[in-house]
Amino acid sequence: MAKELTAIEWRSDQWLFQFGELRPDNVLEYFSQSPFWDPSSNNAVLKMQTQFNDLQHSFYDLKSMVGIEFAVTHQEPPTLFIITKFRRSSPTKVVPVSVYYINDGNAYEAPTLYSIVSSRMLSSIKKVEEAFDLARSHAEFHPSTGYSWRETAEQKRARIAALKDLHQQA
Repeated sequence: MAKELTAIEWRSDQWLFQFGELRPDNVLEYFSQSPFWDPSSNNAVLKMQTQFNDLQHSFYDLKSMVGIEFAVTHQEPPTLFIITKFRRSSPTKVVPVSVYYINDGNAYEAPTLYSIVSSRMLSSIKKVEEAFDLARSHAEFHPSTGYSWRETAEQKRARIAALKDLHQQA
């Protein structure tokens, strides 16, 4: 099971001070300092293999490798960068695993659609449960008359006034 990182905000003021604002050519290097980075990714392997030779500034074709890779998939320099973590199984087949974004130097993991929908459903269910609890608190039951609504005089006046307004609008 993957570690849940959507609650983390990461920033390296020291890196930003040393290297300046984020740009398309350095944002992955900045991101590689974060807890979101996978040190076994293809990006990290290539960096490690080429850091001490003349190839380090050449373009490397990550498409020829299989495994995890990171790519900048959207950018609005210098404030917004979206980085996607992919699982590559062939030169043409990649599956997104996670999405991260860097906004003004702060890096975050974007929540999954599942976590967003489940959170919204849970809060909706909680509101429905609260509505039923409120309705139940106003219901009365008597064996001879069945269910009825308990209502204060003020609530009764408000209900009658609302019905009058409704009839006047019609």
